[in-house]
Amino acid sequence: MISIVLMFFAGICNAIMDVIKFHWNTSIFTTWPNQNWINPSLSWRNKWKNGDPLQGEKFLGSSTVFVWLTDLWHFSKFLMLLFISSAIVAYSSLIAWWIDFLIIYCVFTLTFELFYSKIFVKQENI
Repeated sequence: MISIVLMFFAGICNAIMDVIKFHWNTSIFTTWPNQNWINPSLSWRNKWKNGDPLQGEKFLGSSTVFVWLTDLWHFSKFLMLLFISSAIVAYSSLIAWWIDFLIIYCVFTLTFELFYSKIFVKQENI
């Protein structure tokens, strides 16, 4: 059961990644504070000294192992992988492995779709 909950959160993280990458202008994230960390068109600079790749990494590992600290996209990816890995470790059979697979797959994809197309997009006034 814990694996299902973890995959729910992984789906949310995946939705964050895709919304800010592909639908930034229509996302709810455009109004959030700290745009230098959230907005992918700005946040990529956080890996580098003074925002300049030619000056090298901002801190040791900021463009590799610790890149998840530099922006929302990488942080969401880090959490998504953490949730998926934890779901694998915590998995115990509920019904049959193939039915469990379908349930977990549906939870991940339906959660992703809900957040990607409904929750993380600006709602138009009707």
